[in-house]
Order: sequence, then C-alpha cells, then structure tokens
Amino acid sequence: AEYWKQWYQRRVRGKEDTERNEIELGFAEKHKKLMMTFGDNRIQRTIRGKDRIKDMESSTLGEAMQEAVESVEESALTKETELSHSTLLPPINVEATELADVFCITDFITEGEMSALLPFTEVLRECTQTHVDEWRTQKKYPEFALSRLPVTIEDEEMARLRLAQLLYISYMVTLVTMKQGRLRFKREGFPNTPAVVIDTLYRKYTSQGQGENGKVRTTISDQQRAKLLNHIAALALIIDNYRVPYEELCRDTGIKPRLLADTFRQMGCSCKKLKKQDGSVRAIASLSLPVKLPPLVIRKGGKKRD
Repeated sequence: AEYWKQWYQRRVRGKEDTERNEIELGFAEKHKKLMMTFGDNRIQRTIRGKDRIKDMESSTLGEAMQEAVESVEESALTKETELSHSTLLPPINVEATELADVFCITDFITEGEMSALLPFTEVLRECTQTHVDEWRTQKKYPEFALSRLPVTIEDEEMARLRLAQLLYISYMVTLVTMKQGRLRFKREGFPNTPAVVIDTLYRKYTSQGQGENGKVRTTISDQQRAKLLNHIAALALIIDNYRVPYEELCRDTGIKPRLLADTFRQMGCSCKKLKKQDGSVRAIASLSLPVKLPPLVIRKGGKKRD
C-alpha cells in the first residue's frame, strides 16, 4: 500500500509541475511576441540573437543525442553478435593447463548416448582393412572415420570409447550434409543408430515448426549448421589428440578448406599446410596451450568476420 501511495504522490506532483511549466512557458512566449511587435530595434536584435543561440544549442544537443543512440545501438549489436557467436562454439576451457581439459567430451556425447553407442562399436572393433575398403566403396561411413579404422588400441575400454566417438562424429557429418527435405525422415537417414542419439542430435541442431499443410516441419538454420560444424571440428580435435589433418572432413562435409580452417581458428587453433614426401600437401589444424581465442571483428553494415 505504501508503494502505491508514493507512486500516486509522484504522479500528482509530476502533473502539477507539468502544468506549472506550461503556464510559465505560455507567459514567456506571449512576452516575446509583444517585445518583437512593440519593442525597439535593440530589443528585437537581442531576442533574435537568443533564438539563434537556442537553435544552435538544440541542433548540437540533437547531434550529441543521435551519436549517443548510435553508440548504444552499436554496443548492443556487438554484444548480441558476441553472444550469438559464443553460443555457436562448444564450451572451451581457456584456462586449461592440459590439452585433455580444453573440451569436455560430455558436452558432445552424453552419458546416455555413450551407453547406447557402445554395443554398436562391436562391428567396428572386429573390422579389418578389408572391411574398411568395402565400407569405403559403399560410402557407409565418412572418410574421416574410415581413415582411422581399424582401431589398434589394446586397452579394450579405451578402444570402444574411441570407436563410439568415431560413430558419433559420423552421425554429425550425416546430419550436417542432409538436405532440408530429408530431415523429417530421420529414421531412414540414420539406419542402425540408437534412438537416443538421433533424438539428441535433432534436439541440439534442428528446429521443428508447423508447416503449411499442418504437418511438423524440421529445418536446420544457418546458425544451427554453423554450430554443428563447430562441434564436429571440436570432436575431431578430441579424437586426433588436438592435431587434425582435416582434408577428409572437407570432403565429408562439402566445406571448403578455407572455411573449415576458419572454424578451427575460432577455437584457438593454428592451421598450416605441410608438404609430404610424395609432394602432396596436408592441411593440419592443431591446438596448443595456452588457448587463445581470436577477437571477434565486427564490420560496419552488419557484416562480421571471425
């Protein structure tokens, strides 16, 4: 009750002050008109001079206010862009003292997904190079995964975890390359895939809405696709011990090497091209400590470059 009482008193006082100001202003205007009509030349020149000064002050104040508004809008745009940019990147521990602590694997693969994936690693665990060659012909898995098979890690648990990561990045590549019209056929697009994995991928990287015909429509926006690509690059870093030859990812995702290199650089990686003994060039993205994220550069006109 006390709050509303004070609010009402402020409102009444504000109304009274407004009425008083209007009365005073009306008197001043009438007085000025009388002086301009009946006053001598000196008084008229004085009044015109005051009016010019007032106009100049008003113009200067208007320009200052406009500059302030533009500054606030630019600041808001920068903050909004930085926020949008940061949400597209996976969580990065820039204070990590070990590379293994830069990313947390559970930010990419949940415990439930990992439990569901482990039985599906059985086939990959027992595969030979012959199987890998057959799968390459069938295009059953992305080249990034195939080029890292068979896994020869002796520790059974570590081997299965690595295979689960390779399976998961394969599913992510499948999603990022899937055409919009095929997104609604998620079971057909992901055969022999745990349902929890499919549902989680769709929840994290796609949107659903009502179509014109009343049916549910699934889409991937440009931002969601960029987020998915960033997460693919980060998971590739984890799989390859933070030193990734990324030509296979370029072929798998259809992304140009320059754009994929920019994706790695956003996460603090350096990208180099190394010449092999056979004369071919290999593109490598590597992450080192301390992690240094590049500054976000905003261009005027709404354009930005990371």
